[in-house]
Amino acid sequence: MRSAWLALLTLLTISVGVAAWEIPPDNGTMGKDAVAAILAANDYPETTSYRQIVEFIDFTAHGQDFTQVVITLTPDRPRMRNGRKLVVVGAEPGSEYGMDFISTVEGKEGPGVWLAKRGVTFVALTRVGRWNFLAPTGDGSWATVPIDQRMPIFSRMQKTHWQPSDYEVKGVSAVYRFPIKGTELEKQMLAATPAVFLEGYRRALESAVTDRRKSLVLFWGMSTGGASLYPLAKLYAPDGYLGWGTSSTGLAYVNYRSSMGNLNDVYEHSALRVRERGLDDFEVYTKHVDAATRAAWWKVAQKSPRFKSTEDAAMQFGSAALTEHGLRLWHAGFLPPAERKGGLAAFMQAMFEPSYPPAELKKVAVLDLNGTEDEALPPSNVDANRTVMEPYARKYRVGRIEGLHHYLFTQDSIKVVGSTWMHIRPPRTRSRDGESRAWRNRSRDAAVARQHPRGADDGRDGFQGCDVRDGVHHRLQGFRKIQHRVSRAFSGGSAGEGDRAGRRAQPRRARRDADDCGQAVVRTGN
Repeated sequence: MRSAWLALLTLLTISVGVAAWEIPPDNGTMGKDAVAAILAANDYPETTSYRQIVEFIDFTAHGQDFTQVVITLTPDRPRMRNGRKLVVVGAEPGSEYGMDFISTVEGKEGPGVWLAKRGVTFVALTRVGRWNFLAPTGDGSWATVPIDQRMPIFSRMQKTHWQPSDYEVKGVSAVYRFPIKGTELEKQMLAATPAVFLEGYRRALESAVTDRRKSLVLFWGMSTGGASLYPLAKLYAPDGYLGWGTSSTGLAYVNYRSSMGNLNDVYEHSALRVRERGLDDFEVYTKHVDAATRAAWWKVAQKSPRFKSTEDAAMQFGSAALTEHGLRLWHAGFLPPAERKGGLAAFMQAMFEPSYPPAELKKVAVLDLNGTEDEALPPSNVDANRTVMEPYARKYRVGRIEGLHHYLFTQDSIKVVGSTWMHIRPPRTRSRDGESRAWRNRSRDAAVARQHPRGADDGRDGFQGCDVRDGVHHRLQGFRKIQHRVSRAFSGGSAGEGDRAGRRAQPRRARRDADDCGQAVVRTGN
């Protein structure tokens, strides 16, 4: 009896930390007090070291060679969720090349590293054409190439940069560059269709995520990366979507623009266009910092390609550009005959398909977070995107964080967004038909929150979920056992009927615990 009492007292004195903030409710805003609380605390400390690898994956599409680049950060002690490794897949912003997830414009650790040091495997996807295979540093950087001479390099087999004789400049201040007809550059850009970008991503994930069944994969499309990761679900189904500053599909983009009275974008002559994103573009996202800081950040930012290419048309639902691109490729002499067998209708349909939300989204939940000061996606834009996307998703939730901007340039912004993600319950299991269970947020169930308080300093909560081996459920189960032993010790006899009742209650309790863990964080009020 003495040992039972000691065990009971030990369990009751276990300290379980509770974070002083919660993620915003659906369509709500996390205020400045909560942001300050996150920055003042260390709710999710580093738990592990990690390894970084860069892979090059060669493939052929439309008769041309491509090389897909993928950067993977693998923790030495992965954070698990019911036996499944947590994986976040990041698709690069509009003018970057994947390395911005690793290092910020401040020259400090990026969001991918922040997550990896907390046990989350991070996979950074680079769109084909963005990696500088000729960089003397070997890290894909474009720093040594004048910004007005940068053109996409689609294959690591290419030995020199494109020359001015390969392209022509249109627009103001060399903002737009187009390949000259008949050049090898034109062939490469014609072959770089929207489907090719997705195929590169699919191959990257097949290589980086070696055991899909034992991995819980969450997609994060940073900025225009979202326009690629939503249609990617058709080729590689995630378990859910995390969001920060995430753009939507081309369909959602054109819906918002047209609601504002802009119907000109669909006619824009952007087929095979390389759009430079120079200092004027960078200034849009850095108005909140002083000139000296902006200049220092801009110098580092030039390691990125600072251009967009043929992905623009699909992301903006540029129907004229997609039509021109498809027809020029169809008539190109290098297109393999096998790709014509399906006919022109199927060929053109494939050009437009990545601009639409795929049917596979109906199996996953979407969390769309952004800052109230987001320069690219103001609240009205996010709300308009939701009207288009929500009917196609299993669950859809929107949240905002007060005072934060579009890009995660600073360590504070990375900590706030990363901590918010870690505070979320991801899908717990897969159902028999493969559909992911929706995410759960304890803040939406006060009774469960009181019964199972969130441990903030043990490195095993948030994304970890309520794994009974490590979480508070384990402690509660231990408490029940000790309580039962204490009861028997005091009674001095057999529990008898109580034991039998307890055994009958176990299946009900297991079902209840599973339901608690599987509740949706992305509720929509129904």
